[in-house]
Amino acid sequence: MKSLVVGAIILSLAVVTAAAQPFDDAQGGPKPETIKGHLIDVACGTEKDANAKTAAKHDKPCLQMDDCVKSGYGVMTAENTFYKFDNAGNQNARKLIRATDKAADWRVTVVGTISGEKIAVQTMALDK
Repeated sequence: MKSLVVGAIILSLAVVTAAAQPFDDAQGGPKPETIKGHLIDVACGTEKDANAKTAAKHDKPCLQMDDCVKSGYGVMTAENTFYKFDNAGNQNARKLIRATDKAADWRVTVVGTISGEKIAVQTMALDK
């Protein structure tokens, strides 16, 4: 009887864990999600007081500082969740920063698959 109960608990946990991650049936993997927020470097985005308000004040000169570029980039959501970009996302962010004259208010829309605190970026666009 105990093994039946333990088996039911394990099966329940497996179902809950699988349901927690968006899944793309056609691809057989995690479903890409759309995240909106402010582009910010990891050095600033992971500071203890980092939040959506501080990310909104972030500007291009900071995004281009050597230490900020080396730390990589991510997106801070309105809910104060910070997602770090993968290598492709960091490359996209550097190109986006170079390609625009925008000084501040770096609102972006990012599409990618989320795993923990990291997002594998498929596309990124500056919001207008």
